[in-house]
Amino acid sequence: MDLDAAADGRRVEVAAPAKINLALLVGPQRPDGFHEICSVILPVTLSDLVAVERAPGDGLTVQCPICPGEDNLAGRIVRELERRLERPFEVRVTIHKRVPHGAGLGGGSSDAAATLVAVERLFALDLSDRLRYEVAAAIGSDVPFFLWLGPQLVMGRGQVLKDMALPEPLHIVLALPDLALSTAEVYRWRDADEQPTLSDFVRRAERLQQSLSVAVLPRDLTRLVENDLEASVVARHPEVAELKRSMFAAGAFGAAMSGSGADMCRSMRSESAAAPENTASSSTRSLTEPATSPIITGGSATTTGI
Repeated sequence: MDLDAAADGRRVEVAAPAKINLALLVGPQRPDGFHEICSVILPVTLSDLVAVERAPGDGLTVQCPICPGEDNLAGRIVRELERRLERPFEVRVTIHKRVPHGAGLGGGSSDAAATLVAVERLFALDLSDRLRYEVAAAIGSDVPFFLWLGPQLVMGRGQVLKDMALPEPLHIVLALPDLALSTAEVYRWRDADEQPTLSDFVRRAERLQQSLSVAVLPRDLTRLVENDLEASVVARHPEVAELKRSMFAAGAFGAAMSGSGADMCRSMRSESAAAPENTASSSTRSLTEPATSPIITGGSATTTGI
């Protein structure tokens, strides 16, 4: 997370980066209702900006164009921190959105993690890594990822994290159709279409980790690009498949849905190949973002309109 160096004791700003799932394997449903997953997740330079400021006497307020109020994950993480520390935090959280909603890029979870970091900084809390992790995990499976940025292998229901190194540089293009999807609904579609066994899932997860261990060049990552949720989405929204075809036509090494959203991420041969004028189509918004290890803070996104 990139903290604003100009924080004055009453306001802290934190960049909340998006993420992509380079690979997402989905196993059977767990007893807790979640699914076993094995995923390679990367932060990208496309980000929201979260500002948290003291608001004595005003309680907790969350301003966000997508989901204002305490139902926002940012509000929920403040309440969770209050519960664990047994003290109130009267703050105003303002979320400046750039990460598209419902695209599988983790914008809401990243905003929550950024809020936690900002509150900790604002009130000089010096939280332990364990408490920070527990607060984040209580809000959402992928919130902890955004607290320790860099490529990570994610397992369990998303709460088991393992740092990893990937070949660089990796030039990523995100292309978004005009479609927002619900994570819960996408997983229900997957359950209706496929019922993988735990043993099969474990074998595939082991193969993915083996492939990661021998990846030397960015192009080696091509064999890793897959998403088990994609087929169920494509069956109900064929336009996602058309978007994928257009990506390969533009010269992508590999392309797949990211997470449970409808956006497509693709790996390009070079930064120039990933330029918006070479990748945008008439039906998508193309966001050119190099994935980095660790994330390049303060990086700028190039966005082409439609």
